[in-house]
Amino acid sequence: MANTLLSPGGTHWQPDFERLLSAAKGRGTHGHLSDVRESLRQAVGRDRPLVMLCPHADDGAISAACLLHEYAVRRGLPVIEVLVFAGERNVAAPWLNDQKKVTVRESEFRLECSVLGAEAVCWDLEAYRTPGYQPSPRDIDKIVEWFIQRRPGAIILPPATDAHVAHRMTRALASVGLVGAQLKDTLVLTGWTPWGPLPQPNAYFSYDGEAERTKEWAIHCHASQVLLTDYTKYCSHLGRAYAALTREWAEGHSLTGRAARTDDRFIGVELFQIEKYDPELDANTADPLQIALGLLGGHVAPATAAAKLAIPTTV
Repeated sequence: MANTLLSPGGTHWQPDFERLLSAAKGRGTHGHLSDVRESLRQAVGRDRPLVMLCPHADDGAISAACLLHEYAVRRGLPVIEVLVFAGERNVAAPWLNDQKKVTVRESEFRLECSVLGAEAVCWDLEAYRTPGYQPSPRDIDKIVEWFIQRRPGAIILPPATDAHVAHRMTRALASVGLVGAQLKDTLVLTGWTPWGPLPQPNAYFSYDGEAERTKEWAIHCHASQVLLTDYTKYCSHLGRAYAALTREWAEGHSLTGRAARTDDRFIGVELFQIEKYDPELDANTADPLQIALGLLGGHVAPATAAAKLAIPTTV
């Protein structure tokens, strides 16, 4: 009966139904999440680092600590965590002035990077002290120059759907850096954060108990934040839930894809979205990264892209 109701000519069929059903097409196939390591194999090398842009000091630990530690320590490849905004507003210590709060968060950030084996980079952007996080011309020059010099082979960003404006701005600034440096071959990954779910995860990184403990340690480096919210509990529960979901999405297949390893060794999953240019999304996108990928891939005319690649202004 369902087929009768939804087929042209049925009793309840309306012409607009075709538009509604077509909206679900072409968005990927169920059960086809890939191991993100397969994509990173071609992207990250000695001169092309894996870069995590952290809107605030603890975002790298929360989003991708296990992946970062795997590549920095276990594989010995260059990994860089960039602190985009200091985040001193979230230090609940009224006896400290703003500069000392900045020092606290930067120190916590550097400690986390030491735990994960990553290089720590702190951007001092005027945007954080500007309404709406609007970057200055000096900020833009600094970001583009950094991308030109460091040439990320892969970069991890917050989601376009993130509820936190600083996180969305980080994505916009990364788009500016990629376009400014003309990095057409950089692999762009969107990572999960508690402030914005991934629209459609298509890659995963499975980790074991030892890696989970490293993630917990990295989160606990941020004492000023753990006092407010202990994200270790959320990350542990979600990592295990994502492992179960990934097995379901993979329709029961091994998460590792390697006969020598068994799923029993892996207790959690970090989810990612490998970003590709989608012309259907470009038509009405609010995601600057889609515009950047369109421009870099020659799918969007530069003048059109320049008009669309706008920095978010809402707080």
